[in-house]
Amino acid sequence: MLEEKVRMLEAELEQANQTIEDLRSQLATGGKQDAEIAQSPGAAEPAAPAPAVASQGPASQSASPAVLEAVFSDRETARMGQDIPGSITYLGAATLMLGGVEDVSRLEYLAPGLRFGQTGHDIRLAMRGARSNSIGPEAVPAVGFYEDGVYISTSTEGFNSFVDVERVEVLRGPQSTNFGQHAYAGAVSIVSNKPSFDGFGGYAEAENGLPDKTRWRLALNLPASDTLAFRVAGLSESRSGWINNYYLESDSDDLNDRKVQTLRASMLWQPSEKLSLLIWSRYQDENGTGSAPWGYQQIGAYVDGALQPGNQFAPAGFTPDIGPYDVFRNFVSAAQYENWANTLDLDWDMGFATLKWLFNFTSFHGQQIYDNDYSDKGLPRTSAFVGWDTSQTGWSNELRMTSRPGSPLNWLAGFYWSDRDAEWGWLKSDAGVASQPAWDTNGTYSAKTKAVFGQVSYDFSDRFGITGGLRWNDDQKTLKTGEKDNWNKVLWKAALEYRFSADMMSYLSASTGYRAGGVNSAPGVNPTWEPETLTAYEMGLKSVLADGKVQMNIAAWYNDFKDVQSQSFLVLPYPGSPEATDYTGNGGSLDAKGIEAEIHWSPMPQWNISTQIAYTNARFGNYTAANLAGLGEIPGHTEGDMLSFRDWRPALSPEWVIGLQTSYTFNLNNAGTITPYLQTTYASDYYINDINLAGVNQGSHTRTDLRVIWQAPRGNFQLQFYYLNAEDDGALNWARVYNPAARPDIATLQANWNHPNTYGIIFDYRF
Repeated sequence: MLEEKVRMLEAELEQANQTIEDLRSQLATGGKQDAEIAQSPGAAEPAAPAPAVASQGPASQSASPAVLEAVFSDRETARMGQDIPGSITYLGAATLMLGGVEDVSRLEYLAPGLRFGQTGHDIRLAMRGARSNSIGPEAVPAVGFYEDGVYISTSTEGFNSFVDVERVEVLRGPQSTNFGQHAYAGAVSIVSNKPSFDGFGGYAEAENGLPDKTRWRLALNLPASDTLAFRVAGLSESRSGWINNYYLESDSDDLNDRKVQTLRASMLWQPSEKLSLLIWSRYQDENGTGSAPWGYQQIGAYVDGALQPGNQFAPAGFTPDIGPYDVFRNFVSAAQYENWANTLDLDWDMGFATLKWLFNFTSFHGQQIYDNDYSDKGLPRTSAFVGWDTSQTGWSNELRMTSRPGSPLNWLAGFYWSDRDAEWGWLKSDAGVASQPAWDTNGTYSAKTKAVFGQVSYDFSDRFGITGGLRWNDDQKTLKTGEKDNWNKVLWKAALEYRFSADMMSYLSASTGYRAGGVNSAPGVNPTWEPETLTAYEMGLKSVLADGKVQMNIAAWYNDFKDVQSQSFLVLPYPGSPEATDYTGNGGSLDAKGIEAEIHWSPMPQWNISTQIAYTNARFGNYTAANLAGLGEIPGHTEGDMLSFRDWRPALSPEWVIGLQTSYTFNLNNAGTITPYLQTTYASDYYINDINLAGVNQGSHTRTDLRVIWQAPRGNFQLQFYYLNAEDDGALNWARVYNPAARPDIATLQANWNHPNTYGIIFDYRF
């Protein structure tokens, strides 16, 4: 009897060891098969990796195979796209969890070349010298933002919370032949978890942290049959404001608090292997105090060429702010956003190719009210200008055909069209009642886009291949005054790739991109501005080394920008109008070049070490914009009524950014595992505005986060403690330089800072 038990245990042990070896073998391949299927980010989606549980850090060999499989899956997600001739970062669910990625704001710590800026509830992403200096319905962001293939049209919607995300893809360089609504300088693509037929399951998460943060997440997978499945995910978050407003004794007037509820529901119907229909709907409602539309603090102003700290146009007797996170405001601040997105995603395998139809309808409403003199003086309930209100609707259609994989010749062809309308208006306040001021104009702003695009790849041999693509794009924009204009452009892409082995490939690519022009509503300026164009060149090496323990991707790139869109300001000549309004023109040229590297190293199963390095040298060429009163004479840059930006650096373009993430998983045997995790990022100094003045320079700094994750033996429960921004230093991430109506003789600096130090605990249960 005893001998029989020994033989049974030996057989089970041998089987377990074989399972571990199989998983290691899968890791060594670097997700090769998935990369071959995903010939481009716009092609049919690769097979999704198994949902990651617990942490990115690997467990020891005595951990259960299920835990190891989940850990390895997240590593393989990072290795997707190793056969694609371009720079792409794939971030799996466990990596996002460890990085504390709840929305787009923290992706810059994990993806080289991407930088995050913020004003109010609007994101201003920057990449490889391109920056999004304009917001609002008429603006085209430099970095496109997508949710399950659907373009997010406004910078405000881009701040939605991530809910039930499988992975995030960060693509660098123009994406003219990869997405229906093309991305000018790069893209961030969110891929959500889809319903599965494998069985009932899901997860529940609870978080409690400071400042007074409570967050709940829940996801359920509900298969109804072998062909029909549903998935429901929700999020609820409540957080106190991290900008302390001392006008009231309570924290009710603190800025940047958050109350958000999000629900996402999806249905997958797959009546056969050749046909599938995915329908999903996401609703998000957010209410809070917000901060201010273009920055919540006046950090200084230039007066006759000299920098004076603090608010230089506040009413007499005001109380100055104390540092970046302690302010005094007597006018109510409020922000409310409501977003509803609905998508139909149909895939039909026609044998020789797969047809995809992607239809989306989105509605969005937002309103923001703030204290426009940034002080504790002035009338607390009445002001001629207090913020904005918008209601937007839009739909998009995309038809795409992708060839069947497995042939030396692969191709895709697509047609895209979209139509978006926006009701946008400024607000005043009379005795606390917000309404549209008399000087504002009623009407609808609209944007229409049509495009035809295609791409072909051909492998001459196992080692050598080429890729080429074309796109025709047509854009039309109409102001609410009825003024309109349209632009069209032919874009192209070409790439060569050479594979040294199954685990190492090199590539050389060139591509073009453009940002559509627009129509100005400000009086006395050019009524329209022209498109901004980009020609991008890149060469790179992608490799998996040391028997799968090391993944190393390196890219050198050069971006040549023409007719770069510039942002200028003027004081409106209408009584009671806002302090200043912006308008857009074409400033001139910009050259940017750099090197980026991503290295993932697992020297042994317990260790995970990753680093990202980005070097960027971006400088304006012949580029001018309207001069601002108060700046004084800037040698080599002041040219009468114009300001030359030659040799200045674009906003959010530090020369060096170096990130490091490292973790080690300790096996506690029957008590599970514990994983300490360190994430730190160094950024050299950079400017937060294209005007390179001392007042808008953010010095070099580091940002360090610490986590400790305990995971139960079965891997279905974990407890995590986090400590973010251990340095507790404020870092500027955007500033507006403009002339306020109250003091048109000065150039004031209106800025936004990143989050301060926070900490908390997270409970996560998977079932």
